[in-house]
Amino acid sequence: MKSKFFTEHDLATLANICRVAAERFKDHEAEFRKLAAAPPSPDPKSLLPAGDTALRLADQFALQAREAAAFASRFDRSEPFTIPHSGGDAEE
Repeated sequence: MKSKFFTEHDLATLANICRVAAERFKDHEAEFRKLAAAPPSPDPKSLLPAGDTALRLADQFALQAREAAAFASRFDRSEPFTIPHSGGDAEE
């Protein structure tokens, strides 16, 4: 079993990654809420979701935004730690 030590720098990087993801998910949520409120496309070949489908996607992005923000907060408050794992390049 291998392990990886996460430093304060690593934790700050993870928190920043999660914050950016949360913002991106919020943007996607807003776009899908607009699609949900708009009339369906008259083009039968349109791949854009509409109505309930767009609303379900908006709700999913809202959930992901909350979860990403929560992870950012956890990483911000964490102390350095080591995690065991079974693959890839990591410290012994």
